[in-house]
Amino acid sequence: MTPDNSEHTVQVRDYFDARVADYDAFYDPPSPLWRAFNRVFRKAVYLRRDQALAVHRQYGCRTMLDVGCGSGQNTVYWARHGVERIVGVDIAPEMIRMAAALAEQAGVADRCEFQQLDFAQMERGRRFDSIVACGVFDYVEQAEPFLAHMAQFADRVIYASFPGWTLVRSPLRKIRYALRGCPTHFYRRRELVDLFRRVGFGPAEILPVPSGHLAWAVRGTP
Repeated sequence: MTPDNSEHTVQVRDYFDARVADYDAFYDPPSPLWRAFNRVFRKAVYLRRDQALAVHRQYGCRTMLDVGCGSGQNTVYWARHGVERIVGVDIAPEMIRMAAALAEQAGVADRCEFQQLDFAQMERGRRFDSIVACGVFDYVEQAEPFLAHMAQFADRVIYASFPGWTLVRSPLRKIRYALRGCPTHFYRRRELVDLFRRVGFGPAEILPVPSGHLAWAVRGTP
């Protein structure tokens, strides 16, 4: 397997590796005030996590691949709430170190496995009932081959969050991240319908959320 050292990939990896603590605190704020703030103004983070678990359960899934697992906050949450076996992969090595430590601390290390790699370069072989990508397509340069690659690992469900385009917030976010050296991408609902249709795993079910869309498909659904 040849590592992906493209400029886009290196920018994303370096951005998140340098901001591990900030990213982790975003999911698990240190104070009740910040937790309350996030629940109101950043609720899409929790909606996408909870909806992923709901879809996983709805279709009787037992195993999961968490693409772009970050510091493992979602991975550990899903393991604690019934996912029997879950593998988390992330491009940033410091994220993987923190994820493994979090799983150990939460007592679910026996259900979790973490690998530091670029998922786009992950070799086919292992398969999972469901594969999820929360907060990942924001930074994917080519969405269609990435989603098609996800489909190669899933027996039942593929699920992902997609940031939506708005006239005010999206350009500001794009500029903010660009100044920090990290590219970002946005999606409209009709683009997601076409994207899932081209991949051919199954038609997309799309749920609007404050920051964009949650979308999933079930293998073989007409």
